[in-house]
Amino acid sequence: MKKNYIKVAALLILWLLAPLAQAQDKTLSHVVIVWLKEPGNDAMRQKFIDASQPLSRLPGVISRHVGVVLPSKRQLVDDTFDVAVTATFKSREALKAYLNNPRHKKILHEKIKPLVNRVVIYDFVTP
Repeated sequence: MKKNYIKVAALLILWLLAPLAQAQDKTLSHVVIVWLKEPGNDAMRQKFIDASQPLSRLPGVISRHVGVVLPSKRQLVDDTFDVAVTATFKSREALKAYLNNPRHKKILHEKIKPLVNRVVIYDFVTP
């Protein structure tokens, strides 16, 4: 009988903690698609990547991945861009703080924008 109480208590604790685990799994993804002023220039792509690396260390960033376009013959694939960045944050507030961080603004204006012709950004949240 004592074992049944322990099982019930364990199940109750798991049931109560489940919403917390689900809330922690919710993240916000910030995807930045970049067309450079010199399209297809590998040196400029690397310059962009190098200039943007310090952004990975800003507060609120859970993960950040930067890569170059993978050419494709598939019709549905847009392979006209040069570089893409995906950054993951805990919340909308964390993204907002990241975007307003003085280091982010400085790197963006001084090092990244001079290389960029066009940017498209997608933000989405895990349901």
